[in-house]
Amino acid sequence: MSRSASAIFEGDKYLLSKVALESFKAAMGNLRVKLWVLLDKCPPEYEKLFTDLWDPRDLVLERHPGIGNRGTLLRQYQVLCEQEDAELVYLAEDDYVYHPGAFETMVGLLRDHPEVDYLTPYYHRDYDTVAMHQLHSQTLPYGGVTWKTVKTTTGTFATRRSILRPTKWVFDTLLQKVLFSEQTDVGVWLALTKHDIFNPIKYVTWPFQNRYFAWSLFTVWWTCWRQVMFGRRYTLWAAKPSLCTHLAEGLTPLGYDWDKELQTRVEAARKKS
Repeated sequence: MSRSASAIFEGDKYLLSKVALESFKAAMGNLRVKLWVLLDKCPPEYEKLFTDLWDPRDLVLERHPGIGNRGTLLRQYQVLCEQEDAELVYLAEDDYVYHPGAFETMVGLLRDHPEVDYLTPYYHRDYDTVAMHQLHSQTLPYGGVTWKTVKTTTGTFATRRSILRPTKWVFDTLLQKVLFSEQTDVGVWLALTKHDIFNPIKYVTWPFQNRYFAWSLFTVWWTCWRQVMFGRRYTLWAAKPSLCTHLAEGLTPLGYDWDKELQTRVEAARKKS
């Protein structure tokens, strides 16, 4: 988490999870949502966080012995592709805090705008501060925020099941070894959005600007050349200002006092305990 967030939570992972999950539930607003929870080597008190908040008819708990971050990511893709309950799906990592009602906005956008393939409620500060993320974005005002096309995001995003199914194999490459390393999340998203991968200038400049992005350009061709050459280009949209924050070091979005928001939520959570 960020240094300021770390001070707010005082290193208490359980408290962080409680605040994050309560915000996740509040972000649903009036939506009824079926939730699959992947508990990877989690103690029983973490299960209770979900059973206390969620209707058991809409809750599925999966217990895993320690398959790791990439393992749980890939299991998410499998579950959401195979389920028959809903066309709109959301893949959620556990270290995000959301604004109330955020999911009602996301669901509305996907329902009203078929040109939106993938979306993220998280507006990463790198979109405005890192050169590799710069592009001439399309914009779309909706739900009180401006949605902008971006090149990449994290593993937390929304889409349609009809889009996730044919692209699942691209996300599955996250477990694929590439020479001495692995496929990257940036590589996966570049394969889908196709930003920069046909621009020869990027292959010359990125190795000097950002080795991770440069490596991702290589992994795109190694693992996803079929998508690059023959797959369609997908759009990825992010909400500005951000509808949530990632609790990772230096990654809280700009333009909103997330530290104050987190402090308020932590104090409320402690009063309930």
